[in-house]
Amino acid sequence: MKSDPYREHLRATKAELQAAWENLAFSAQSVAEIPTAEDRRVWTPEELEKIEAFTSRFARFVDLLVHRVLRALDRYELNEPGTLLDVANRAEARGLVVSVDWLRELKDVRNRIAHDYVGHQLADVFAYCLSQLPALKNAFAATCAYIDGLV
Repeated sequence: MKSDPYREHLRATKAELQAAWENLAFSAQSVAEIPTAEDRRVWTPEELEKIEAFTSRFARFVDLLVHRVLRALDRYELNEPGTLLDVANRAEARGLVVSVDWLRELKDVRNRIAHDYVGHQLADVFAYCLSQLPALKNAFAATCAYIDGLV
């Protein structure tokens, strides 16, 4: 039987997503006891390091989900490569994400984190990332299950 490069690519991107989720979940556990925006005290250097690792891993996970995995799904299902909005609309139609607007919001926060626009807003970004973990976990699980149903 001939190898299907699209299937292999989809499997590989799913494996990357799973590894990224494990790293994000580890970081989420490491920041679980750190106060968020409600407590405006100064974080210790160790806490700050954990928060920055967590938000960076959050950003990388979102990037991987949107730019690699969802696009790999589109290629596998023979959809025309399109804009990010096309990718998001198809992800919503598949039931993988809460909404296109939610995915857009995640991407905006990802860009703020990745391009270091957070600055003094780190407390708010940290709280946002924590608040979005349950929905992101649902999107992760739905995406993995969807891929498993295809390959």
